[in-house]
Amino acid sequence: MCVDANAGARAQARAQAAAKDARYASEGLKFFNRETTLARTQNQNVIGLSRDQSDAYAQAVATLGKGRKRVEDATRAYFSTMGVDEGGRSRRFGKLKYQALLQKNAEVESTIQNVLGRNQAYANQASTRKYQAAQARAREALGVRPEYGAPVMMPPTNRLGGALQIASQVVGIASGVQGLFNP
Repeated sequence: MCVDANAGARAQARAQAAAKDARYASEGLKFFNRETTLARTQNQNVIGLSRDQSDAYAQAVATLGKGRKRVEDATRAYFSTMGVDEGGRSRRFGKLKYQALLQKNAEVESTIQNVLGRNQAYANQASTRKYQAAQARAREALGVRPEYGAPVMMPPTNRLGGALQIASQVVGIASGVQGLFNP
């Protein structure tokens, strides 16, 4: 059996490789945990987007209902103040009240168009931007995937050096023993 001269260096390289493998496995587990957190966060972000869009739509529908209520009230007021046309009146009788009703209807329709059109688009854009910012924060929290890096180099075996060392020790012992017998 020959002694390996690089046995200590090889054992140290094995220990370094084992430590590197353990660090990589640990970082990989941490990354996996961050990935699961990312998946949960993305699901929560989608729910938040849906809720924001739903809230904006509910607000628009509520405004639409208020507008229709104002039209109803204006129409009711118009017809309650309107007298019966029994003839003998001017052709323009009640025209101002009718124009006021039409103006009230136009105001409400304009408001409804703004709420369901432009304002709804603003709300949808705001909720989309909020969602995208939350998704970006979640991806940023994920971090980078762990990398193994350069491998640990294993030094070669040096059995010849070990054999030569043993041979030199044997020669040294033999010359010492020979010096004892040959004074």
